[in-house]
Amino acid sequence: MDYEINASFRSTIGKGAARSLRRQNLVPAVVYGPSMESVTLAVPSLRLEKLLREMEGESRLVTLSIGEGAEIQTRKVLLREVQVHPFRRRFLHVDFFEAPMDRKIVVNVPIELKGDPIGVRKGGTLNLILRTLAVRCLPAEIPDRIYVDVRSLDLGGTITIAGLSSQVAHELMGEPSQALVTVVAPEGKAKEGEADRGK
Repeated sequence: MDYEINASFRSTIGKGAARSLRRQNLVPAVVYGPSMESVTLAVPSLRLEKLLREMEGESRLVTLSIGEGAEIQTRKVLLREVQVHPFRRRFLHVDFFEAPMDRKIVVNVPIELKGDPIGVRKGGTLNLILRTLAVRCLPAEIPDRIYVDVRSLDLGGTITIAGLSSQVAHELMGEPSQALVTVVAPEGKAKEGEADRGK
């Protein structure tokens, strides 16, 4: 799916100018990157809201079209920060980061579990510890999901970042010993196991 949003240049900054934009259902924005100076923009509030629903919290490339007619500039960006008013539930500001297409970046990617763990069939509980995982890759190669096969996970079993690295094609970031998912034994069986170890 292609993600797109249009923006217009804005020449005025400050709180008064920002309030004026919001009254017009526009959101103050800025786009910046390693090969460009920051540029102040305004984006339609309704389109930003729809874009966020479409992306479902994923780190995805967005086509940002700035200007009108023959003067349109197109940039590939990531949403870096979206500020929302805590009470009025309206957008206050949004930051776009122009992704260098030839340089790897670090993004957070949702984790999705696959399979029915052995430990769950024995009465255990599947515990997802991390819902997203930091991945280092080129912007055009950002995966939709990191799939974790949990079918062989038995009672007390754990999958760590190090254990997952061999299953995925992307470079995973974070502490290798960090647990991603585990199967917790039922309370009775856990106590039995502790008793057995004490003999």
